[in-house]
Amino acid sequence: MAKRKQQNLVMERQLKKRKTIFRVISIAVAAAIVLAIGFGIWSVQDSRWVLRYDGGRVATNDFRAIMDIEFAEWRDNPMAREAAIGSLEYIVAIHDRAAHHGMVVSAEDRAIAESWVDNQIRVPRTFWGPQGPIDPLAYISNERLAELFVIAPLSSQLMDLYVPEGSIEIDEEELAQQQEEYVEEELDNYLDLQVMVLELSDPIEMENAYSLIGTIPFEDIVRMSTPWMVDEDDVVHSISAMDLAHLFDDQPEDLEYLLGLAEGENTSIIELAEFGFYVVFYAVSREEPDPDTVKEIFRDRYVLGRRNEVFENLVSEWVQESNFRVNRRGYNAV
Repeated sequence: MAKRKQQNLVMERQLKKRKTIFRVISIAVAAAIVLAIGFGIWSVQDSRWVLRYDGGRVATNDFRAIMDIEFAEWRDNPMAREAAIGSLEYIVAIHDRAAHHGMVVSAEDRAIAESWVDNQIRVPRTFWGPQGPIDPLAYISNERLAELFVIAPLSSQLMDLYVPEGSIEIDEEELAQQQEEYVEEELDNYLDLQVMVLELSDPIEMENAYSLIGTIPFEDIVRMSTPWMVDEDDVVHSISAMDLAHLFDDQPEDLEYLLGLAEGENTSIIELAEFGFYVVFYAVSREEPDPDTVKEIFRDRYVLGRRNEVFENLVSEWVQESNFRVNRRGYNAV
């Protein structure tokens, strides 16, 4: 009897031991599952951020947008990826500094920016698939794209605050010399030339139209030769010399000839071989550029350029102060 009782006690102890072991194993397995789930959730959440800095975090989608829009052809190039990170740091530094000073983008400027990114960034990249239009930038809103790619309104406010016009020291003697050189080289580009243009692709039609010059007003010849033009259409155009220079990029002699027209004169027939048509220009009015005005324009650009240099250096300092750190999970997710 005593022996049987002893056996029962041993079996009871063994059963308790097994239950304890099973409980420990169960708890360990449950803990491992919880840790695995937690790690998975953390990993997914962590990959949503590409940058951390003293002021917060930057979404991986921002990095993806810059890569997709500016560096799509060099996605696997480390230098391109680092350049995209640098662009993102610059943009974030601008936004944070502007927020620090309570600067905002006006509703009008915001609407213009969002319209621009939609027409110039999103729509050109949208394509048709089997089920309809596919937007490769669907992961990011127009509002955020505008914040990333249209920072001029905030940059301008910040530059006015940190680098006002009067803060730039100018070597007046050096500036005067550069102004003289600019006027000498670029004065003709500021010519105000009001012209009418006769444009035809058929050389015989152009010869026939050209033969009418002097017999009827040039404007009537343009109307007769342009079927889509209605009587109310104005055929007088203000065209800058810079635009003409692009049109006659490979024909400098023809450009010089055109820019030399006096009021009331017309050119002979000029062939624009690159574009496949013929033109005749008639000068309605001509106003010579004022050298002093051109000098002031150059001065304004010179000062703005100097201010920009100082401002860019400031932004570089802000980036350094922000202590940006790349989150490799988010970085490698793109």
